[in-house]
Amino acid sequence: MPPEINALLKPLEQYSDLIYFYFPLGIVGLWRWSVWILKKVVGVSYRAKKGFHWESVSVVTPVYNENPEVFQKALKSWEDNNPQEIIAIIDSSDAKCIEVFKEFALKSSSSKLIITDEPGKRPALALGIKEAKSEIVALVDSDTIWNLGVKRHALSPFSNPKVAGVGTRQNVDNPKTLAQKIFDIQLDQRYFDEMPFLSVSSDVLTCLSGRTAFYRRKVLLPLLDDLVNETFWGKKVISGEDKRLTYLIGERGFKLVFQSNARVYTPGVEGLRTLIKQRLRWSRNSWRADLRALFSGWAFKHPAFAFFLIDRAVQPFTVLLSPIYFTILLISRSFEGALVILVWWYFSRLIKISPHLLRRPRDILILPFYIIFNFAFGLLRIYALFTLNTQGWITRWDIKRLPKFAFFKPAPALVATTMTLLLLFSTLAVYKQSLFVSGLIGLEELSEPDINLPAVGFGGTEASSPPMAVYTVLPDESLSSIAGRFNIPEENIIKANIASLPNKSLIRSGQRLKVPILYPDVGIKSNYHTDMKNLPKSKITIDTKSDTIVVSGRGTHITLADIAFSTGDNYLIQEAPKIWYLKANLLIQNGVNLNLDKGEVEWLKLESNSNKFVWLKTHNGVINIDGVKVTSWDETKADFDMDYSDGRSFVAAKYSSMLNIYNSELSYLGYKPPPVKEASTFGVSWKIPRGSFNKYLLTGEVKNSKFHHNYFGAYVYGARGMVFEGNELFENVKYGLDPHDDSSGLLVVDNKIHHNGSHGIILSKRCINNVIRDNLIYNNLKAGIMLHESSGQNLVEGNEIYGNFEGLVVYNSGQNLVYDNLITGNTNGVRINMASLGNTITGNRIENNQNFGLYLYNGAGSTKIYQNNFSKNGVALYIKTKDNYIGRNTISANRTGIYLKGEASNNQLDENIIFENSFYAILSKTAKGNKNFLTYGKVFR
Repeated sequence: MPPEINALLKPLEQYSDLIYFYFPLGIVGLWRWSVWILKKVVGVSYRAKKGFHWESVSVVTPVYNENPEVFQKALKSWEDNNPQEIIAIIDSSDAKCIEVFKEFALKSSSSKLIITDEPGKRPALALGIKEAKSEIVALVDSDTIWNLGVKRHALSPFSNPKVAGVGTRQNVDNPKTLAQKIFDIQLDQRYFDEMPFLSVSSDVLTCLSGRTAFYRRKVLLPLLDDLVNETFWGKKVISGEDKRLTYLIGERGFKLVFQSNARVYTPGVEGLRTLIKQRLRWSRNSWRADLRALFSGWAFKHPAFAFFLIDRAVQPFTVLLSPIYFTILLISRSFEGALVILVWWYFSRLIKISPHLLRRPRDILILPFYIIFNFAFGLLRIYALFTLNTQGWITRWDIKRLPKFAFFKPAPALVATTMTLLLLFSTLAVYKQSLFVSGLIGLEELSEPDINLPAVGFGGTEASSPPMAVYTVLPDESLSSIAGRFNIPEENIIKANIASLPNKSLIRSGQRLKVPILYPDVGIKSNYHTDMKNLPKSKITIDTKSDTIVVSGRGTHITLADIAFSTGDNYLIQEAPKIWYLKANLLIQNGVNLNLDKGEVEWLKLESNSNKFVWLKTHNGVINIDGVKVTSWDETKADFDMDYSDGRSFVAAKYSSMLNIYNSELSYLGYKPPPVKEASTFGVSWKIPRGSFNKYLLTGEVKNSKFHHNYFGAYVYGARGMVFEGNELFENVKYGLDPHDDSSGLLVVDNKIHHNGSHGIILSKRCINNVIRDNLIYNNLKAGIMLHESSGQNLVEGNEIYGNFEGLVVYNSGQNLVYDNLITGNTNGVRINMASLGNTITGNRIENNQNFGLYLYNGAGSTKIYQNNFSKNGVALYIKTKDNYIGRNTISANRTGIYLKGEASNNQLDENIIFENSFYAILSKTAKGNKNFLTYGKVFR
């Protein structure tokens, strides 16, 4: 094959199995379209018979339970066409229509009323035909409206003495409901496709519809006994009189003609349920007549007609192939293939009903419903085949006159229909299964991979202490004794807390200190003195330009009462016992310790409204919050500041600060900052300046506290060794907890993180050696946990993650360990992509996730996935990358167990137990030449 052709075909190689799967559907589609095109090509030469011909006409209409207004309108339309007589055979129980016809007869001398006690349309027609005096009888339904000229156009073909019957073109009169519009489309398809084709290619038509058909009376009279007393399989046939008459005439060699210029209209049924019942009745009539015509042999005297009947008999089975294909592709998650079928449905049906749309262009809006009902009617025809001898609902016979319904009678037909559908479905499913196993090589034994747990977090799964501790000084303790407690040099503690230690020998009971277990040299300020005799005193000033209270005094400890005493009520006021209202910014400077304790303050309100907001910050200081509620407050509304769009109060610790929060509640804080400002405004933040990694030692301890309705629940940027333990972070605008650039050594344990507007926890940009353990993470709008942009060597262990859009996402981040988690009930379970290499997924329960349990794509290779339990997911493992080890997993009760697709290659599937997956155990649709390796483990389905 020329290289240019090869280059064009190469992108299709990965879809080769899908193309092969489409092959049977393509053959059927080619057949269906060939037949349709043949009909259109043959039918294009059809012309209605022109020319004047006159014979006398009697209108014969059987009437039962008709709408009196419709009947009256129909009578008027027939009279306007000047027939020689109008004969109405009305059931004796239909008093209203009897009255309508009597009033009509007073003005029409050619009208004749026959009241009958014999039920059924066939006897009524026979009675009317016998009573008629004209050469031509028009058999008309009592709700059919004629255009002017119907009689004139219908009589034209009778100039040929071989013509015994003439059919009219029919439509729905002013369709309004969905049922009426669908029926109108179906009528147009019949009279634009079927009738012109048969009119040109055959002397016989499939049915001269009972709404209006013209017949030679002398031809009908000998046929009336066969019409009235027809039986099928020993049972008297009630409905289908129009089709029976059509075939009786055709069988005797007479010619049948369709006149498209003779236009009549019917109201059509208004409800879909009634339309379905009507179509079921017509389908039974059609099956009975067509099968009788084929098996009796006379139909084959008219080859085009016989071809049409055979094609129509096959059609309901072939029309169901397309939705079955669509369903199989959806179940197997071949969304591209399903989309192709969906687009084809719209395109093909649009072409086929385009003549109707020229009449009624607005009906394009119901095209989706038409497509659905087109398939439903195919299934209905199959059910009709299995209930041929059922005489069900009909318009011309009250249900009380039918045999009583037996509850279990339709059961065999329902079973047969269902079995037919299942047979088609299972045949295609097995065919698909046989195709989609390419690229798998069975081996007795694979090389043993290195599956030792990697050193992540604080050194492995057994380590639980973070590399930084916050220590509360006890009475009579010294730095030396504290250093001994942690087995680190005293100098390390001095360096970490140097801003708060003007005299290292004078530490106070209750003071909180950083204890740097792994970070001895971060944030050192060599110009600080640590042996000062005259200790600094606190200094509280007002920067009126920025409306900020500035507190300085290295090593000092202050409270809100101290600040209020110095500034007065214009800046900070105690509104009630333990309720404080801050009306200016509060900046805690270098080495100052601010203690917010429940003994003094239970609620700190930060002024925040549409005109201004205040913040609480520390630069190289310490803020301790214990047992306090800190919120924004809009005094004008006597409520929290709910609108973060114009800025809102926040709390922030910067540089080498320490912000500790215990047993507290911080809520309704923060907003998204403008691009030119440092991002410390998110709500409650710990942040070093951008690009200053290793220059500052920022940390804190957050325990047993609540963060809610903030912009971010809590935001960490460049902090070290922080602990988030026992907290609840919920209903925040964006993230629950967001450790960002270069945050490391964090311990996130025993928290509840839920109902946040984006991810529950996100570690983003070089966040390494963190531990996320034993958290309950649920109902977040996006991912429960996300490891993002070079965030590696993290441990995600023992978490319960459910109800999120995605349980865990690993994006461009490698060497992480995901261990012993329950990831359940999410839309997607675990998603790993963007060159995330060398991650380990082990010991997890990944179950009940809607789309997939674990998905590897976009270069996320060299992943070790072993000893996990995957159950009740859509696809348990969806692999599109290479060099992954998938071993010793239990994979059960999913739709598909393992799905290898596209660029998946050199993957090892080793000793997995795969069973009771509803669709596939292992599905392989890899690119040509890609190979994956499978040991002969326990694969049941």
